[in-house]
Amino acid sequence: MTREGDFQELIHALKPVRETYYPAPQAMEQTLREYQKAGYQWMRTLDSMGFGGILADDMGLGKTVQALAFLCATKAYPALICAPPHLLTNWRREIDRFLGPAIRVHVLRGLTPHDLPEGEIYLTHYLLLRGWKEALPKMGFRTVIFDEMQELRHAGTEKYSAASLVSSAAENVVGLSGTPIYNHGGEIWNVINVLDFHFLGDWESFSREWC
Repeated sequence: MTREGDFQELIHALKPVRETYYPAPQAMEQTLREYQKAGYQWMRTLDSMGFGGILADDMGLGKTVQALAFLCATKAYPALICAPPHLLTNWRREIDRFLGPAIRVHVLRGLTPHDLPEGEIYLTHYLLLRGWKEALPKMGFRTVIFDEMQELRHAGTEKYSAASLVSSAAENVVGLSGTPIYNHGGEIWNVINVLDFHFLGDWESFSREWC
């Protein structure tokens, strides 16, 4: 069954969204464009309601900076950011640019879990999740951000299982993707399931009703 009560709560709560204003972090006020401020407002609103969500702006519209504004405002550290390997350098650069040197960043290396230094933000990529599957949920991440979240559109893999475990242990879970549905509608069920287990109901009900 779909979590009808939660869905109706979400719809009801979103009605007065324009009346609830979350000022952008002062350090980033001049950086964010107006539509990025709207995305930031949306993430803060969902966070205040206890929901996760996917920011589905198209490529190049600044999903990274909106997510960093969310972190800057909420201070919900430590945070884990998971992205494709080729984007980790960009994340590191943007963190330094927008959040400053006071934010300690550590990049996870290798498939074997090991002790990590204290920090505010930890970066990893999807290929490493399976090795850290048991360790990550115990590390006390308050926020988990999945960049290019369509990487989790296929259930039944160790990567998917690890992502589900670490997200279920976090307070805030945010997805970023310009293409949350890649090939067919059923993929969105897998993606949303990582953000909020069975928010779209069980797979049989969802596929029967919507696919």
